[in-house]
Amino acid sequence: MPFQPQDLRKGFTLVELLVVIAIIGMLVGLLLPAIQQAREAARRMQCVNHLKQLSLACHTYANAANNNFPEGVLKRQSDDSRDDAFGLFVALLPYMEQKSLYDQMDLDAKCRTFIKTTEGKVVNMTVISTYLCPSWPDDPAYEEQDHNRTGALTTYNGIGGVIRTQGEKDEQDKQYPISETISANHGNLVKNGMFQFDKAVGMRAASDGLSNTLLMGEFVQRDKMAGDYNQFPGNVRPWTLGSSDNNSRASYPFKTVTKEYGRLNQQVDRSSGIPFNHLPMGSHHTGGVNFARADGSTSFLSERITYTVYANLCTRNGGESKLEDEED
Repeated sequence: MPFQPQDLRKGFTLVELLVVIAIIGMLVGLLLPAIQQAREAARRMQCVNHLKQLSLACHTYANAANNNFPEGVLKRQSDDSRDDAFGLFVALLPYMEQKSLYDQMDLDAKCRTFIKTTEGKVVNMTVISTYLCPSWPDDPAYEEQDHNRTGALTTYNGIGGVIRTQGEKDEQDKQYPISETISANHGNLVKNGMFQFDKAVGMRAASDGLSNTLLMGEFVQRDKMAGDYNQFPGNVRPWTLGSSDNNSRASYPFKTVTKEYGRLNQQVDRSSGIPFNHLPMGSHHTGGVNFARADGSTSFLSERITYTVYANLCTRNGGESKLEDEED
């Protein structure tokens, strides 16, 4: 009988196959967090780039406006009013490669009057990618009957300063200058930041130094409790808005820092009575918030930064020391 060579080939057993699948699953499980972290790091860097472009736009604007940054709320020439007006992000449009959009706007009209027109609705719903953090998890625009929310959103806000009250002292037990305030139904405003409700602030007004003064940062605040401000878009508003109507002075494009609500990424509920103008700055980045400084540079501030240091950075003329490595 002729010799029959034995077939030595052998397939995987079921146990071996299951072991291989389990190992692959473990490797994928280890890789996914790393991939997600890499993606978030990329989004965070893109957010930094957005703030860099915004700060450079402010400087370009200042070069054409006698070294003044934009007003926080734009005054209408027709009636010399800032009631129901456009905001600083409108003023920056020509310097953000959006001149054609800017030219479509009737800046002498009330903001809500304009955005209800046919042309105004189109402008109001125009998404400007540089005005949005890439980590924003929701739609870039919101539309419903509520005109305070409807429009293409911005997740950035200017810094309007800090409310200093009687008794607040620095590390050397020196009394802070008490803030000059502007009365507002949605939380009093101040005049010690880079953006004001009723005036354009010049570069020379930053006596603390442009590099020691925050210009704008991220704002994504949403109530944690169920209610009007818990669902999308929370307290984030369209880039067109400057102020509320009826002279109630809600400052949509910039925020005022207070000691009670002055922590980065602080979880608060506006529905419990917190003034809109005093809502805390925050982001969807882990551990902190991106900011642009008045000199055009950018910083990622840890959410563990002390209130003292953060507040000192938010004033332009307080003469405070700024120890940025200080954390709680």
